[in-house]
Amino acid sequence: MIRDFFRDRRGNYALMTVITMIPLMGAVAIAVDYTELIRQKQETLNALDAAGIATAQQIVSGASDDQVRAFAKQFFEANLSHVAAANTALTVTLPNNNTGGGTLILQASLKYKPYFLPVAIMLLNGGTAGETNVGVTARSEVRLKNTLEVALVLDNSGSMGLNGSGTGQKRIDLLKQAAKQLVDTLAQQAQQMKQISKPVQFSLVPFSASVNVGPTHDQDPWMDLNGVSPIHHEDFDWSTMSSANDPNKYAQKVGGIWYKRGAGWGDTKDQPLTRFSLYSDMTVESDRETVQPPRQYVCDVTNRDGSCNKGHWVTPSPTYVYTTSRYASWQG
Repeated sequence: MIRDFFRDRRGNYALMTVITMIPLMGAVAIAVDYTELIRQKQETLNALDAAGIATAQQIVSGASDDQVRAFAKQFFEANLSHVAAANTALTVTLPNNNTGGGTLILQASLKYKPYFLPVAIMLLNGGTAGETNVGVTARSEVRLKNTLEVALVLDNSGSMGLNGSGTGQKRIDLLKQAAKQLVDTLAQQAQQMKQISKPVQFSLVPFSASVNVGPTHDQDPWMDLNGVSPIHHEDFDWSTMSSANDPNKYAQKVGGIWYKRGAGWGDTKDQPLTRFSLYSDMTVESDRETVQPPRQYVCDVTNRDGSCNKGHWVTPSPTYVYTTSRYASWQG
């Protein structure tokens, strides 16, 4: 009888169901709380992004720091949707308004209050749930418009007096129209940046052949140091310097760049061949040292024994040791 009793499995389903209901309901509760947490976090982030864009517009329009912070808080809370504003805190970090540009940083913290987690903890502990709130943070950054300095390098050479192709207008007139349109367009954008006094500044550089940028900029990265631009070589035909003409000193084009080849280039061998390098290669005599050889006695009449019977002194021509230096500093 006892053996039959232990082998009897009837009536166990209700007991097993009661036992498994606790973890099942706990899993459902955690899933509900987690889903709600993610939803509130996303709504907070969306409100933060919207507030960042709107607040940036207030900054460039010239609003004060207090006005910007108040606007950011109001706009953020108005877009929280289903999230309670009391459960959030907003921190606004403003850029330096004196220099323009910078980054506006908005950071929000969300205190999520779960629905089922406290009950689950109480059932497991058999007592109070304690602190069950979950903290979440979100961050949004907006890059503001920066100041702008524009240099207009305009050609005013004689050829600008000719008519442009297909327009019937002088090139100089077309250039003036394009320059004015550019200035007007940028000036309109500058009017939106009221937090600084000079958001956009212009300079005008007329030229007829070249622009002197100064010798201190000869190695600046914005210069065409390798001669990639075809305009750089418009006055030179490096192809005439072939290895067939002079295998000791010739030019070779590799990947759109001309290089110095051959030992005849000296220390500059295998370096880019550009109009800039020609300035560096040009030298001029800067000093000359005279070297006077000693006088020499020249025999005019010799004796039978080979000794000199009669002669005269000769002063050889002097030799010179030259010192060279760069012909001129590179001026662009």
